Amino acid sequence: MADQPATTSAFNRYLSYFLVFAFTSGTLAHCLPAVLPVTKLTTDGLLFVLNGLVLCAIYRSNEDKRLFYWLAVAYAFTFVMEALGVATGAIFGEYKYGPTMWFQWLGVPFVIALNWCVLTLACNEAAIRLMERLFPPPTQLPPWGLGGTPTQLPTWRLWATPLTAALLTALYDVTIEPVAIALDYWQWGGGEIPLQNYLAWAAIAFLISLPLYTFRIRFRSSVLLVYFFAQLFFFLVLNFML
Repeated sequence: MADQPATTSAFNRYLSYFLVFAFTSGTLAHCLPAVLPVTKLTTDGLLFVLNGLVLCAIYRSNEDKRLFYWLAVAYAFTFVMEALGVATGAIFGEYKYGPTMWFQWLGVPFVIALNWCVLTLACNEAAIRLMERLFPPPTQLPPWGLGGTPTQLPTWRLWATPLTAALLTALYDVTIEPVAIALDYWQWGGGEIPLQNYLAWAAIAFLISLPLYTFRIRFRSSVLLVYFFAQLFFFLVLNFML
């Protein structure tokens, strides 16, 4: 047990390198027509692997089993929202998923809900760091350590942080949408992305973020920030290349 922190730190470091490599090489692969069909074919598997590794890093850093309870509930909730959205058009707007992600049920790829969960965790990590920078806690209060949220933080901050994370998640989707449409991840009825979609993203991200703070689930990891920016790089570049 004595070398566990060092082992965890090494795992996080190498995983961070791998995430940067994976998203950078993935960006290049999507820009090369010769390999694009194979790249699209392996999308599901690669997303499951990357998301699984990030979740593993979070657990190794915090060892909070409640993270898996949160993951199960958040996964089920977001999958149901997606299924209802596809079936009715009442949540995000009229849309349907394409065949690029082909492990699907009720018209929804299984990996989509997992993406929701990991991206929301990453946006919460970014939101916490942003809140630390903009509103440093008083010196008599403990900082937002990698172990989670201290109970002494004021109530307004425990609400403001998931709200900030929800806003970041919706803004993140602004970069995702053009790429997803170009790669036939999904398509919108009428060909236009409704404002309703971004409002729904923010609302759902807030609802699944709030329990992290209500129950003070330890989820923080530096890997989440690497994931946040590495994937953002992927989408930003492909916005110009596709």
